[in-house]
Amino acid sequence: MTLVELLVVVAILGLLSVVVLPNLAGKEGTRALRLAAGNVSAQFAKSQSLAISRRSIYGIWLQPLPTNSAACIDLYFSDVPDPYRGDTFDAKFTVAPAASGSNATLTGSSSSGSTVCVASLSGTAFANFTNPGNLVQFNDCGPFYDFLLSGTWTARLRTTTSQTPTNTLWPAPPPAAHRFAIYRLPTRPGQPLTLPAGTAIDMVWSGIGTQRFGTRPTPGGSADLLGDGSSTPQTTDDWRSDPEYLQASVPETLGSAAKPGAVVPLFDASGALAEMCYIATAPASTARFPVQGPLYLLIGRVDRCGLPYNPAPTDSNPGANWQYSDSFWIAIDPKTGVIKTAEVVPNSATARDSQRFIRAGLATGNL
Repeated sequence: MTLVELLVVVAILGLLSVVVLPNLAGKEGTRALRLAAGNVSAQFAKSQSLAISRRSIYGIWLQPLPTNSAACIDLYFSDVPDPYRGDTFDAKFTVAPAASGSNATLTGSSSSGSTVCVASLSGTAFANFTNPGNLVQFNDCGPFYDFLLSGTWTARLRTTTSQTPTNTLWPAPPPAAHRFAIYRLPTRPGQPLTLPAGTAIDMVWSGIGTQRFGTRPTPGGSADLLGDGSSTPQTTDDWRSDPEYLQASVPETLGSAAKPGAVVPLFDASGALAEMCYIATAPASTARFPVQGPLYLLIGRVDRCGLPYNPAPTDSNPGANWQYSDSFWIAIDPKTGVIKTAEVVPNSATARDSQRFIRAGLATGNL
C-alpha cells in the first residue's frame, strides 16, 4: 500500500466524519425528543385512566427546575385528597353572607347547635386550608366556592368561574345549617418520571387557552402573544381571536416571587381535563381554575427552554424551541380529554404557526 493510497483513505474517512457524524448526532437528539414526547403523552394518558377507574380527580404535577423555571423535566402523578366533611357525622356549617354578597362567613355547628368538631381545621394537620385554591361545596350539590381559613372560615364567590352575587345564591342563612365538603389542593406523592437527558417541557411556551404558563419572552414585551417580536395590540392578535384559544383565567407569569411554581392539570372521573392548579411557593399566588381551552405542551431541548423567537437562529444564538423541526407539541382537548402529539411546523415565524399540525389534529380527531 503506497503513501498516496493511505492519504486517499485518510481523506475519505475525514470527509465521511464531517458529513455523517453531525447527522448521526442530530438524529440522536431527535430520537431523545421523540421519546420525551411519547413519555409525556403516556404519563398523561395513564393519569386520565386512573381518574376514570378510581372515579376521582387525578392529574400530573409539572415541576419546573429550581434553577430554571422555564424548563420542566420531572412529572409526578397528582391526586386530590378526599373531601373533608368534618370530624363527626353531623358536622355542619351555617352560612352568613356579607352585605356585599361576595363573601360569606362560615360558623361550625352540629345538629344540636353546639360548637362543632371542625376545630381541627385550625390545627397543623390542616394548615393547607389557609392556601387559596381550596373549594367548599354545601349539601353535596350546587356550586363550588373558594374557601379560605384566615382567623375565620370564609367562603368567597369564584371569579374564575364568573360567579357574582346576581348569578350565584348562597345557601340559606342561619339558623339553617348545611353539610359541607372542603376540597383541598392536589398533592405530589411518589417518584417522578424524569424526561431523557437534554429534553424538557418548555414552560414558557406551554399554556392553556390563550395564556402561557411562563413569563412572556422578549422582544415584544407584554403585547407579544405570538412570540414573533410584534407589538401588535393583543386584541387583534390572531392567537387571541382564534375560537380554539378561549380565554382562560390562568396566571400569565411564573413571577420571581413564585418561582419555582408547579402547574397541575387535573382530569375528572369522566376523563375530561376539568381543572388547572397553579401551585406557587408564595401561597398568595396559588390559584385554581376551570379549564377553558386546550392544553398545549411544547417538548424541546432544555437549553432552548424559554428562549424568544430568533429570525436567524444559529448554534451560538439559538431561537425558541418551536422554531426547530425536532420539537413536538402535545395537546389535550379539555372536553374529551383526547391527547394528541405532533411535530412543530418547521420554519414557523410565530408560535401559533408552529402549532398548525397539532391544531389540525385536535380539530379533526384524525392525527
